[in-house]
Amino acid sequence: MPSLKDFVAAMQAGWFPALAALVGCSIIIAGDFYDLPYLSATPDIVLTAAVVTSVFSFSILTANIAYVPVKVWAILKKRKAQKARRERLIRNVEEAPEEERAILAYLVSSRRQAFAAEFNDQRLAPLESKGLVIKLSGTHSALQWPYMVQQTVWEYLLEHQDHFYMEIPEGTGDPFNWRRSRW
Repeated sequence: MPSLKDFVAAMQAGWFPALAALVGCSIIIAGDFYDLPYLSATPDIVLTAAVVTSVFSFSILTANIAYVPVKVWAILKKRKAQKARRERLIRNVEEAPEEERAILAYLVSSRRQAFAAEFNDQRLAPLESKGLVIKLSGTHSALQWPYMVQQTVWEYLLEHQDHFYMEIPEGTGDPFNWRRSRW
């Protein structure tokens, strides 16, 4: 027979096991109270266990029901924060100086959301500090470190690529390639 600790751990898994335990134990208690066949002669220890289980199940159900508004509030707060973050990133793109806009224009024109550059490329530092470009983690060469344009920024750049289009002449090289760059 499982211990009370095992039962409480099972009930913490969610409201459904608690509801099942509450219904089952309530049937046992009601069957004894109304002298139903097979339940009228229930030993006292089984009734005591059913009452204790019902109390725990009811408290777990009550806690889960009371937690619903907290969960909804957290979801709404997270959505509001995501919207504010998206608006801040878009504002940073729109207010970016010409040098930063040129880098973003090059990336969107060449369709490169991810690219490699030197680890501490000073041209990328302002974009990185504003959260527009992310320096990816891992073990890489300091001369070819992976970067990525933030997904929200990338989607905005693709939507407004007519404002960020840049003609890339042949033979100019990759501005982020330390060996071939002519920028």
